[in-house]
Amino acid sequence: MGAQADAREMVNALAARARAHEAAGDRAAQLETLANLAALLRELGDEQGMRRALDQAYRVALDIEGGEGIAQTLHQLGVLYHREGAWDKALELYHWAYAVQAEAKDRMGLAMTLGSIGEAFQGKGEFQKALEAYQESLDLKTKLQDARGLPLTWNNIGTLKAKMGDLGGAMEAFRESLRLQEGLEDARGKAATLANIGSIHQRRGNLREALLALEQSLAHYEQAEDPPGAANTLNALGFVRRRLGDLDGAYQSYARARDMLQASGDLLRVTVPAHNMALIHEEREEYREALRIMEEVIAIDKRIGHPELRQDLEAFGRIREKLDRQRDAR
Repeated sequence: MGAQADAREMVNALAARARAHEAAGDRAAQLETLANLAALLRELGDEQGMRRALDQAYRVALDIEGGEGIAQTLHQLGVLYHREGAWDKALELYHWAYAVQAEAKDRMGLAMTLGSIGEAFQGKGEFQKALEAYQESLDLKTKLQDARGLPLTWNNIGTLKAKMGDLGGAMEAFRESLRLQEGLEDARGKAATLANIGSIHQRRGNLREALLALEQSLAHYEQAEDPPGAANTLNALGFVRRRLGDLDGAYQSYARARDMLQASGDLLRVTVPAHNMALIHEEREEYREALRIMEEVIAIDKRIGHPELRQDLEAFGRIREKLDRQRDAR
């Protein structure tokens, strides 16, 4: 209760500060405060309040004459719209920030904004434009010798090329990212890169190589104390182990992933490894246990309005029919 009261107090303080800046005619300060308010409300899960603050900030941004000193705030606003899937508004703000940074010759800012532009184009499905933005960001980061930024951009390029079906280009990008990460104390970054390498091996059918990369990824996520990342890798490990015929190992991977996500309260993603656990029970003809898990999955789906509800209901129906046939045979 105390934490909620403190958070609400922070919200009220930022809202009051924004009004004070507006009364004083300091539009740049008002814009920055509204952007911070929107970010805070998003963290607190207040979607309606976040959108109101975000749209107000956007209107203020449009009223500001000249962009000096507001590039970072424009980029922040773009990120918030980006997370909402409002790609066009995000791109408008990113390009505006880019213009301000170009005029100020802020090359580090430009490199960061270009990365965000690439992500937004990727979200829209405009892959060639995304690749061009990533490449321009990469060129700038290379000139700036940005040791931490370069691996991230290579990872983005690899992810994009994988989506474009260029698995060879994707693997080259991920391996370059991993090479640059050597010597850096960035366990989370290495874990993500190794998970990406494992994904490419998996898609190519190189299951043993995928298993090795994913096990290394998991070790780095555990070192970084990153349960969501570890859970993602465990789910991927379960898939690979299942394809290798190691059903016990696959089940253990899925169960660990489910337990981690449950502990963090991530109901949206916890259904994925749980569903996969049920499929293994189905494969073993342990239909009662499969149905028990699917009932838990469906209950979560209904509670949060999960988009996979229909798919989970179909799986439940299929398993129930198998159980009925098993009974009849007996």
